[in-house]
Amino acid sequence: MQLTKPEYFQPEYIYVIKGRNQTIRLDVENADVLINADGMIDCPIDTVLRKNEYTFNDLNSWSAEEIQFILIKNDDEQILRTVKLNVNL
Repeated sequence: MQLTKPEYFQPEYIYVIKGRNQTIRLDVENADVLINADGMIDCPIDTVLRKNEYTFNDLNSWSAEEIQFILIKNDDEQILRTVKLNVNL
């Protein structure tokens, strides 16, 4: 018996935080994903940090330079939003 993938997959989301010396991938629960006031798919980073047992202090300690919100569907990753963290404004 050969197993096949169902036609419909529920999308998955992750945050990728690119630091100076490391890249962190954080799981996002689908229940935390929402449509923001601009009509865009979004998820609060503070919620994701907390549910992955991190804080904004951890984010700072990673020397985060960029945060990406990514949709994963059918094993393909699509960057929905990128935020560059300019600490030297």
